[in-house]
Amino acid sequence: MEWKQIKQLADKYWKAETTPEEERELKKHITSSYDSTMDQREVEYFKTLSQFSSQKLTDDFDDRFFANIEKESKVRNIYQHKWFQLAASVLLVLGVVGGFEFQTYRSEQLARQQEAREAFEVAKSALFMVSEKMNKGSQYTMDGLSKFEETHQKIKIQNYNN
Repeated sequence: MEWKQIKQLADKYWKAETTPEEERELKKHITSSYDSTMDQREVEYFKTLSQFSSQKLTDDFDDRFFANIEKESKVRNIYQHKWFQLAASVLLVLGVVGGFEFQTYRSEQLARQQEAREAFEVAKSALFMVSEKMNKGSQYTMDGLSKFEETHQKIKIQNYNN
């Protein structure tokens, strides 16, 4: 395969338009032959890709992998457990303190409301008393005005007759 075909295939590869067969052919030609006209980064990329694909896992990989995960999960669970206990304790303390504060605030608010009701009742009774006295005073005034009116009418009649 000549370098123009390899270059076209590489361009097609980077556009994700190659078939698996074309990819294998491209990898084989780039890694097996060296051409100074090829992009050095592409050559390194395909060589690294080839090395990674040729690596095999050891037989004890699964055992080591899962043992490592278990070890990390145990350590993580211990820390999480302690942090959760601490967080729960802090929340409990905050809840209790907040409850007491709310209860104190609520009792003070109820006491203020009771004082306001008592003050309202005192003011209401005082205003009723003033109203009652003013009604009596207006009655005296009306009686006095009616007597004044009668007298005024008598004077008018006398002046008219004379």
